[in-house]
Amino acid sequence: MVLDTEIMLWYPPSVSGAVPTGRSGHTASMLQNDLLVFGGVKNNKWQKSLAVLDTMLWKWSVPKILGDAPRARSYHTATPIPGSNLLVIFGGNNETECFNSVHVLDASSEKWSWFHPTVTGTAPCPRTGHSAVLLEDGKTILIHGGWDPNVDEDDCQINDEEMFFGDSFLLDTEIWTWKPGPKPKFAQRQAGIDNGGPKRAGAPAILAPGQEVSRMLLFGGRIPHDRFSNDFQSITVPRRMMGM
Repeated sequence: MVLDTEIMLWYPPSVSGAVPTGRSGHTASMLQNDLLVFGGVKNNKWQKSLAVLDTMLWKWSVPKILGDAPRARSYHTATPIPGSNLLVIFGGNNETECFNSVHVLDASSEKWSWFHPTVTGTAPCPRTGHSAVLLEDGKTILIHGGWDPNVDEDDCQINDEEMFFGDSFLLDTEIWTWKPGPKPKFAQRQAGIDNGGPKRAGAPAILAPGQEVSRMLLFGGRIPHDRFSNDFQSITVPRRMMGM
């Protein structure tokens, strides 16, 4: 379904080509006029395929891509870098483990290719279900939260709190380096809403640009003790942290 935001109308486009198989936990990212769908899982079978929907022609295709694709995964993030025509994939999980590796689809030429940069700095712990946005400088990805569902919940030494992450990291996609990010805060003006805390997974996030700072706004998500939040958390990134 497509929402035409000029007239606020939903409509089903007539789509041709090989439609991807049903799945969940995949990502859908825009690069120019193409919608790129990567990964996901169905019936305990994890995917590492990439399908492309041309939103001008409404046609699906499966491009030939040079190099080795990332390992099959779900609930990762796939962040477009429009200025470089890159798609940066981080984290996610399969049946037995979570990931903290970085993988990049280079769509800047006619022949698309995968590459796997060597990233310096202290990387986030392996995780899935985290949030990611591209900051205003067009090169820095802010990653927050997530969890590791593969931790053995039957292990009496493991606390539910330890499965969730409340930290954030900044990934510079020009020099490929990690550094710690700012701490999230309970957003203001939420009368009657409980503070769910920084630890959460499955929280959608947007970038809220500003003159001196950028902010990642996160809403809801799953939080420790098998609860679900309906609050906003805000992560403020000063421009100096982005080198602007």
